[in-house]
Amino acid sequence: MPLVNPGALFSFRFPCRKKKTLWPPSTAALDDGFRLPALAAIVGVPDIAALWLAWNESGLRVRAEVTGVGPARWCQPTRAEDSDGLHLWIATRPTGDSHRAGRYCRRLALLPAGGGKLADKPVAVAAQIPRTSEVAAELPAGSVPIEGAALADGWRVDALVSAAALPGWDPAEIPRLGFFAAVIDRRLGRVPYAAPPEYPWDSDPTTWAELELVD
Repeated sequence: MPLVNPGALFSFRFPCRKKKTLWPPSTAALDDGFRLPALAAIVGVPDIAALWLAWNESGLRVRAEVTGVGPARWCQPTRAEDSDGLHLWIATRPTGDSHRAGRYCRRLALLPAGGGKLADKPVAVAAQIPRTSEVAAELPAGSVPIEGAALADGWRVDALVSAAALPGWDPAEIPRLGFFAAVIDRRLGRVPYAAPPEYPWDSDPTTWAELELVD
């Protein structure tokens, strides 16, 4: 095992392409030109997640396919931080030097189940960022529409993180985002996308990647 995790040697920056129509998924598919590179081998985690991103002035579109986790899911919207799903950290006004999240940082849990009367529908909920210096505004109801489906060995979610869900969203003035993603799974634990598992990425914005919002 290497003395230094290779992922610790990089600061990741990815282009996020603009797309005229982001929602619904049935008429706004994301092809592989919107897919983020696979980093599991670099940061030393199981290769279970594929991510696609796109943006326009209405918000940020996210698609995730998670495989290798089996059919069982533990999703409790009232315990978002611990629930199985894709967890996102987004900073609309990244500074690059603050180790504590502020009011322009949002954490979302995109859960493949837990919503609806039978708790079998996908649901998007706000989650807490530890050690935040200033809590983001409450997530407006309906501001993150989400769809999902069960896969043979996992799940898929599509969501639109609308401008209303992103405090400080102004891509014309600030065409970049701080961004991090992690899959949380009851069996595998926390599987980060772009930083070593031992990093404090759940609370420290300096460990997050950056998205460049490109036309």
